[in-house]
Amino acid sequence: MRCELVQGEIVRMGNAVSLHEIVKANCAELLTVYNRESRIGKVFSETMYKLGPGDACIPDVSLQLKHRLPPKALNRTFEGAPELAFEAVSSETAAFLEWKINLYLSTGARVVWVAYPLERTLWVHRASGEHLQLREGQHVEEPDLLPGFRALVDEFFDGI
Repeated sequence: MRCELVQGEIVRMGNAVSLHEIVKANCAELLTVYNRESRIGKVFSETMYKLGPGDACIPDVSLQLKHRLPPKALNRTFEGAPELAFEAVSSETAAFLEWKINLYLSTGARVVWVAYPLERTLWVHRASGEHLQLREGQHVEEPDLLPGFRALVDEFFDGI
């Protein structure tokens, strides 16, 4: 059973369906291909981040820059939000998703990408307060965090 810690309470995560898993895998692949060339950090899938005394979340995909990685492998949970958190919407409520986005951003994330598979849209939430809705045919770019990264929104939804 996969769980997250939400305001001190253990919350069971739903079982992901294939639609969710394909979108998650596509994002991980896009970031991994970029990271193989840039070597800016590490791409993780389903990794827990302790975001405060009563909060620990597991983004579907995350990216952590090199300078934020522990100097050597430690057997503990990452502290603070990843630089980039990605969530593929499946079973969470809108209120819970909004809480999670705000928590990531308030605890150090620079950007949160949220994919809506049925609508085939990608929302970009930046720590600067900027929020963008991107549709098929548009590109997602993060020049401040991922110099040179550019992906069509369509690529997040390949195979669905």
